[in-house]
Amino acid sequence: MNLIIEYDGTDFAGYELQPGKRTVRGEIEKALHKIYKKKISIRAVSRTDSGVHALCNNIFFTPPFKIPELGLVKGLNALLPEDIRVCGVGDKVRGVKSKTYEYLIYNGEVMPVHLRRIAWQVIPKLNLPAMRRAAKQLVGKHDFSSFCAAGGDDKDFVCTINRITIRKRDIGHWTLDNNEVINIVVNGNRFLYKMVRNLVGYLVEIGLGRKRKKLTAPAKGLCLILQK
Repeated sequence: MNLIIEYDGTDFAGYELQPGKRTVRGEIEKALHKIYKKKISIRAVSRTDSGVHALCNNIFFTPPFKIPELGLVKGLNALLPEDIRVCGVGDKVRGVKSKTYEYLIYNGEVMPVHLRRIAWQVIPKLNLPAMRRAAKQLVGKHDFSSFCAAGGDDKDFVCTINRITIRKRDIGHWTLDNNEVINIVVNGNRFLYKMVRNLVGYLVEIGLGRKRKKLTAPAKGLCLILQK
């Protein structure tokens, strides 16, 4: 069975199980155990890191017996904590061809309260045209080993970035001194460990008019938004 889930990753140590830590997989498996009265192991198309959010992640498991789909979704949402929701039942995924991540930056002095868990505050003002020019150089099939963080299990560092868009986002909220939310969307066939956060950090350095040591953007601004 394939379920589509979303979650606020702030208080999780990531998706995958980790001894003694609160994880997305751990919470879902606990809820499934209560429903099916036996241990259920799940797997996901994407395993997000600590603090990273998801609006569309696909999980799979083999149910020991049949439960009506709507009943299962309602039952899980009644048992899961508020920072995880099951959005529905998805079609069987035979292979994900691309993933899309969104990164939010609040480019201003006073961070709005409703963005504090989902956006990275960056000051002073970013040079968006310079960031867009740099982003164009990243699109295509390249060796992205320089954007891969230590600690991952990646062995193949060649990835294809299909597109990177950088734009101002209307958040429907008044801001002081023309402060802005910057939306960076990255679509590619696959991503290395912390690759998107390192790409964003690189683009921010360009936008600030400097180039220093590798900068990894914080996890809280990153969200997995689409897999297909």
